Amino acid sequence: MISLAEYIFFDHFRLATDGAILLAVGLFTAIPVVKYRLTMLQWPAIRIMNLVDRLIGAPPRIARTAIVIWLFNSSVMFFYMASGFHPLMPKLFGILTGLNIGIVLGRNSRKSPGDMNVFASPLPKGYWQPPRKISALCGLLVLAIELPCLFYSLALGMRLGAEVAWGDVTYTAALPERALAFGAIILPALLLSAVAEAVAIRGGLQKIQ
Repeated sequence: MISLAEYIFFDHFRLATDGAILLAVGLFTAIPVVKYRLTMLQWPAIRIMNLVDRLIGAPPRIARTAIVIWLFNSSVMFFYMASGFHPLMPKLFGILTGLNIGIVLGRNSRKSPGDMNVFASPLPKGYWQPPRKISALCGLLVLAIELPCLFYSLALGMRLGAEVAWGDVTYTAALPERALAFGAIILPALLLSAVAEAVAIRGGLQKIQ
């Protein structure tokens, strides 16, 4: 386990910082997309968010919310890692992820009619609502875990793509090692992040008086 952790966190640290920069590029790109309401560019992010909403249901239950978030994030980040059959693909997905996140955040901040989702629904009576401090702590925990998982998933894909492009390894031979590291380190971290996010979401809902 220690060797796998070193393999991910130390061998891929520089590329993970590149992943953070790519995400930032996508976030800044989302500003004009949201400001000028470029519907075609917003459509994928909106569709994805609507799908997640439907899978979670309303009101969002903590266990179901955590499972949906974990499966979604795990699938997406594994795909980013596995996209390293070409070195440019993980970089592109890093920018697109930042763009989609920026679009969702931008639309939510506008609070336009029709943009409401299950996370904005009031919490019925009888549902546990965590205290504000716990919700805030869980929100910080999500940022501290989920973003690094994303950056290192992109880094694994970028390194894979570079090695394949250089002819050092074949894609099919190099992917299993990365998949093992992903399953041993990133998947459990994403599960913890998903539980924390589910609690943070529950804490953001207001009880019906």
